Amino acid sequence: MNVRFAAPADYVRQEVIGKREVRWQRLRELIEQRSLLRGNFKLSSGLTSNFLFQLRQTTMYPEGQYLIGTIILDFMKQHGIRSIGGLELGAVPVVSAVSFASFLQKEPVDAFFVRKQAKAHGACELIDGELPDGSDVLMVDDVTTSGGSIVTAIDNARTEKSCEVRWALSIVDRDQGAAKKLGERGISFASIFTRSDFGL
Repeated sequence: MNVRFAAPADYVRQEVIGKREVRWQRLRELIEQRSLLRGNFKLSSGLTSNFLFQLRQTTMYPEGQYLIGTIILDFMKQHGIRSIGGLELGAVPVVSAVSFASFLQKEPVDAFFVRKQAKAHGACELIDGELPDGSDVLMVDDVTTSGGSIVTAIDNARTEKSCEVRWALSIVDRDQGAAKKLGERGISFASIFTRSDFGL
């Protein structure tokens, strides 16, 4: 199976929601209070950092789920996207929040997550959830550094399904190369926040 890529995108991160919007301001407060750590950390990208966004403290918090779900669902509507997915584990609560929000708004979307490795038992699948062939997919992650997790999600998804990926989205972008890596694949990139929104 193949993922169909759009024409090359500019290597520019797009805005998901305006900073004057109440939901943006409240979600920023939650992330600052619950998920932003300072110290010495090794990131999944292999880089080291003196700050860390531990987003699951927000993405699995009820108010955080509501804000994330409705913000991303609005983005999907604006761009005519009906499917959402991402790599385990960081994307799972994000995808779930959007799926639940879509049901409450009576506009259900297809939602799935992509495994890093196929299950060793059962159906041995890489994809869990609902991803019809030919879907236009928004690939998401909680935090992006280089964009590697989103690329892995796309590469693993295409081993089982044929789908189109025009957009990728993260809650927080560390502004360390994700837009360029995804742009090189013809994928437009958006995030709700960047590190600068937190004075970093």
